[in-house]
Amino acid sequence: MSAFNWFNTREKAFDMRTLVLTNEATYTVRVGSTSDNFQVDRVIEVVTTTGGNNLVITVPDGEYPGQQLLMILKTLGHDETVTITTTTGDDEAMSAAGDFVSMEWIDSAVSGWQTVHKQAD
Repeated sequence: MSAFNWFNTREKAFDMRTLVLTNEATYTVRVGSTSDNFQVDRVIEVVTTTGGNNLVITVPDGEYPGQQLLMILKTLGHDETVTITTTTGDDEAMSAAGDFVSMEWIDSAVSGWQTVHKQAD
């Protein structure tokens, strides 16, 4: 097995896919639906380098109970705010470097996305 295949297999096995967002205005999370081509965002790191570029992350309904999502505001360029809006469930906001929100999908009929743990304003 080549080194790439080993790391790629390990990454998928441990569900460690990370998406880095830099200075975007909006982003819709991929939850694994057919419209997402079955791609899933598991960890989202936000890195801002310029002031005033607030980010809105939209989280559609999950695909299965227990689905998890971690969002981290890794670097803050100025005084940006990252707003997390869900179709069903808890909405959150992050405004300081090091803030994070961990969410889990329960079910649309019950409570949607629920915040499991956070360090956010």
